[in-house]
Amino acid sequence: MSEPRKELTQAQLDLIAANKAKALERLKQKRKATTEPTSSKPEPPKKAKWLKTFYEYDLSTLENSKGGFIIDETEGNNKFNEEKKRTYVIEPYYPPSLEAHENPKCKECQSMDLDPIFFNVFHIFLCSTCKDKYPEKYSLITKTEAKEDYLLTDPELKDPELLPHWSKPNPHKSTWNDMMLYVREMVEEYAFKKWEGPEGLDAEYERREIQKKEKKEKKFKEKLADLRRRTMTSSWERKRQEGPHKHQFGPTTQDQNDQSIQKCESCGLVIESEEF
Repeated sequence: MSEPRKELTQAQLDLIAANKAKALERLKQKRKATTEPTSSKPEPPKKAKWLKTFYEYDLSTLENSKGGFIIDETEGNNKFNEEKKRTYVIEPYYPPSLEAHENPKCKECQSMDLDPIFFNVFHIFLCSTCKDKYPEKYSLITKTEAKEDYLLTDPELKDPELLPHWSKPNPHKSTWNDMMLYVREMVEEYAFKKWEGPEGLDAEYERREIQKKEKKEKKFKEKLADLRRRTMTSSWERKRQEGPHKHQFGPTTQDQNDQSIQKCESCGLVIESEEF
């Protein structure tokens, strides 16, 4: 006789239903993974079957690089050019205060109409009238003049804390470096401090001129020696190619002692001769 079948409890029925639902969900995901593509990335170019060295490309996705020779100006370049142009513009000078006694005045004539370039760039209180009146002090000199006349170096001239300068577009060519202008008085003051006065500057200038002259003479002597060496070598080579010298004596003549002599017409050798 068979044993009576036991009835399942409610907890067991719920567990069976949950396991069945999980199994159905896994089966559904497995079927979905086999039917859908594995990735959403575009397929690589397919190689043509009839030609081994040919590939099919989607020309709609290619970008025109213009051969790498024509480059369009980007926003960054335009922004850089605008900032560079803005540095060339000098803002006009306006008195900072409504009270006359509180405003800065010209160091020469006490005028309140200050030059904007000297005020904003060089931080010097100077009016336009005094700037033109004293050119030996307030004239603007270039970087080349400062190097040649006052014997200053590039690092010194490029340091704005030592010597403030005003940058302007190069008048000779726009693509060259900016022209740097300095106040003569400031350059002289720094140069005299560096070379211990005008006498030291003159002595250093003379020393460099003498050194430059010595180098020039030494270079000239070296070139002259090389020219002589090459000339001697060429003459020796010419003599070697011509072979031993053969004298060509002229007719017999009489010297002061009434002796018969003959002279070579090519080398000038003189020999005594006797006529029989």
